[in-house]
Amino acid sequence: MATRMPASSRPHNGEDGAPVLSTRALNRALLARQLLLRRHQLGVLDAVTRLVGLQAQAPNPPYIGLWTRLDGFAIEDLAGALQDRSLTRIAVMRSTVHLVTAQDCRTLRPLTHRPWTAICGWAAGPARRWTGWWTRPNWPPPHAPRWPVRR
Repeated sequence: MATRMPASSRPHNGEDGAPVLSTRALNRALLARQLLLRRHQLGVLDAVTRLVGLQAQAPNPPYIGLWTRLDGFAIEDLAGALQDRSLTRIAVMRSTVHLVTAQDCRTLRPLTHRPWTAICGWAAGPARRWTGWWTRPNWPPPHAPRWPVRR
């Protein structure tokens, strides 16, 4: 006797007639996009470019992340790319430190730095630099009207 596929896994069409992915198919597509279904024959730069970034809050996670994704990954490949600055660690997405390519860094940095500059008042130039942690009572005057201290 053949087993039937659960209704939630059967392909069906949406209101516009386009096929709708099942939860399983959607999960598999996500894992494939993140290079997590199987190990790939890619170089370090190609993999990081395809992923647009790897979490790199601590030094080890990018090595582990690439080792799990790439067939034949060598520590020296990532270390060399960091030394020659073709890869860099920078706070970009959600102000989290990520490992990105130099090209992606040039694209992402202005997109993520400007909002923080506007919110926190950090200047992009050397005239004004952030000098320490800001707490509510000692925020600079431009922030007082925006986020008043509540006591």
